[in-house]
Amino acid sequence: MSETEPSRVSSKKPSVKKWVVLIVVLGALVGLGTMMKAWMERRAGTGVQPAVFTGGSEHWDQNEVPVSMQCGACHEKEFRQWAGSDHAWAFRKLGDQWESEAFHNMKLSAHGSVLQFSTDGQGRTVHDGQANTSWRAEWATGRIPLVQYLVPAKDGGYHTLSAAWDVNRKEWFDIFGKEVRQPGDWGHWTGRGMNWNTQCAWCHMSLFHKNYDPVKDRYASTWKEPGVTCIQCHGPLLDKPEAGTGCMISTKNKLTPQQIHDNCASCHARRDEFDHDFAVGDRFDDHFQLVLPVQPGVFWPNGMQRDEDYCETGLRLSRMGKAGVTCLDCHDPHTGTLKLPQEDNTLCMRCHGTGEAVNGVKAPVIDISKHTPCPQSSMGARCVECHMPESLYMARDPRRDHSFNSPDPLLSVELGIPNACTMCHRDKSNEWAAEAVKKYYGPDPKMAKYRDRTRAVQHAYEGKEDVLPLLMECFRKEEVGAWRATLLDLMDSWAHEPAVQELAAGAVNDPDALTRAAAAKVMGRANNPSAGKLLNDPLKVVRLQAEWALRDSLPPDSPGMKELTAAALHQADQPSGAMKLAQIAISRKDARAAEQWFAKALKWDATSSVVHRDYAVFLASQGRSGEAVEQMREAVRLAPRDANLWYLLGLGQIENNDEPGALQSFDEALKIEPAFIRALFNRALLNEKVGRLEQAIQDLENCSSLDKENPDIPFTLAVMLYRNGHYRDAAAAAAETLRREPRHAQARQILESASRHGK
Repeated sequence: MSETEPSRVSSKKPSVKKWVVLIVVLGALVGLGTMMKAWMERRAGTGVQPAVFTGGSEHWDQNEVPVSMQCGACHEKEFRQWAGSDHAWAFRKLGDQWESEAFHNMKLSAHGSVLQFSTDGQGRTVHDGQANTSWRAEWATGRIPLVQYLVPAKDGGYHTLSAAWDVNRKEWFDIFGKEVRQPGDWGHWTGRGMNWNTQCAWCHMSLFHKNYDPVKDRYASTWKEPGVTCIQCHGPLLDKPEAGTGCMISTKNKLTPQQIHDNCASCHARRDEFDHDFAVGDRFDDHFQLVLPVQPGVFWPNGMQRDEDYCETGLRLSRMGKAGVTCLDCHDPHTGTLKLPQEDNTLCMRCHGTGEAVNGVKAPVIDISKHTPCPQSSMGARCVECHMPESLYMARDPRRDHSFNSPDPLLSVELGIPNACTMCHRDKSNEWAAEAVKKYYGPDPKMAKYRDRTRAVQHAYEGKEDVLPLLMECFRKEEVGAWRATLLDLMDSWAHEPAVQELAAGAVNDPDALTRAAAAKVMGRANNPSAGKLLNDPLKVVRLQAEWALRDSLPPDSPGMKELTAAALHQADQPSGAMKLAQIAISRKDARAAEQWFAKALKWDATSSVVHRDYAVFLASQGRSGEAVEQMREAVRLAPRDANLWYLLGLGQIENNDEPGALQSFDEALKIEPAFIRALFNRALLNEKVGRLEQAIQDLENCSSLDKENPDIPFTLAVMLYRNGHYRDAAAAAAETLRREPRHAQARQILESASRHGK
């Protein structure tokens, strides 16, 4: 991006100070008819300008938002409210009144370097002592409690500094805190993880298109207005003013509460982006993949925010979201502030004090004096402190959780999940809080209803083999769609189980789009043709999962493959997109293209064990086992506590005839995860091969104890014992196989033969 791009409205306007009254060609306020005439004349090329807002506001530079200024001519109250909002300040040029302190020879030590922030005749400068490199800060985002700054990148885009200015403390700090991120890391501020154009800009600009060229690896991004302006929430813009009103946005098509909410969610969500085509009135699930609590470290297993997760996931997981509560039930759309006070519970009790219905669902009436054991004058008597506790984003920005969980200290004791009780009573233990909850609410409080679900999610994170029955049980009785999607997605590790496939096939008609998407993923893992039913789903989030699952069988010119490839190309500026394109190339048997995309992913995210792992698997498929092992060694070096990586390394070492190395790798995997059945099974086979029969038999017996249903394990043991002359034990193992699978013909043959030999 450059300052000479014609698409940048902002680059053509001079900077204007905060309280300057704008001079309007047409004079003071004009009527709607005059505005409409002026607009039409301007479009006809007469040069006459339309009416615009004429008052001062808190917004940093009104000349930067010419379209919204025209909205403000008629909607002055709303424009003034918006101009003082965080949305208006989401993106701005730098100015003396805001940057003079931050760039007055200030310093910050972080990540082994010293950053210096200064001002000269050319503007604001950021100097990195470690790299001996300087950048010009060109844009700013945010205002309270922190401001971040953007510097130009070599690819035509921008990087967002991880150093941020604390407006209240008047100091620089690093948003990653003590987390170590070095140059070359994906997550370092000079890496792809802090690329403004793909990671941030869509939610900080109006009508933003990143326009990434994967061949040149460059951006030519455009936008209509900086910040989140009128057109981002009320669009699309009309080609000419609407007849009768003069509005540039249609007043005839009234948005539903869900459409308005989806527009809010397009930014206030942790999500992956399929395209840049989302417009007001569209469905969120047709353009984005919402991130659910399906992997550890992102959310807590009860759905509470753990990382920088925003609002939408929590709300969808909540009973309030299921009842139809949307953003505008609580938040004013123009100021962004709450409609009613939260400090005295007025906001929450508007519904929970009256039983008011939202979308036909009545809120349960709550008597605050009995609802909590905390004193009525205390923080603990505030609804939000218990049900929406705050956690820090970017190290210093407190934001409230939107999953509306009830604090359950018992699960804090069991699983380490934070709870609002000890978040407030910091001098007390989780055990104390659990006992207090039990004493006040009894042995079976309302929150106990969700404990099994939380335990199932946590145990799935931990890879516990015996959690599948609990996951299935919780799925069958779950009422919230986003939780059904989460539970089904977590069954992916058991996708080949017939019972799991049966559940997934039944979810093809689930009313929740994310659950249908999870069904496509799980069915695709087992090559279940029923996934094909979802190729024509009305929502892209479902179709893409079905297309990905069936990519090996989709013709290159089919609508599904074209849609899948287009979504991956939209993400091609990130390692995840490059990896998807590599896998699509593999499906098309284009090894050369796959190698090129893997090379990009490795360049952009060299410290990712996942990239090295997937590249190793590709190399092995090409018969390049030696290179595959080297890539897997690097993956293990980067993530030495990942048992699966050690297991895969062991398989590669077997391919390279490195049997001692493979045994050592399997040993490492089992040290980390003693119940890792696949590692035990393969170590057993290898132990027999190298003459360690006793250890091989022990491994298979352990496998059989861990998985009491799989007939393949005792059958393998029966074959091993029979082959080594242990006929009586072989007969017993064959009998166990037949107990698990009565029609197992080969096991019956071994049983009969071993019985004869054992006489």
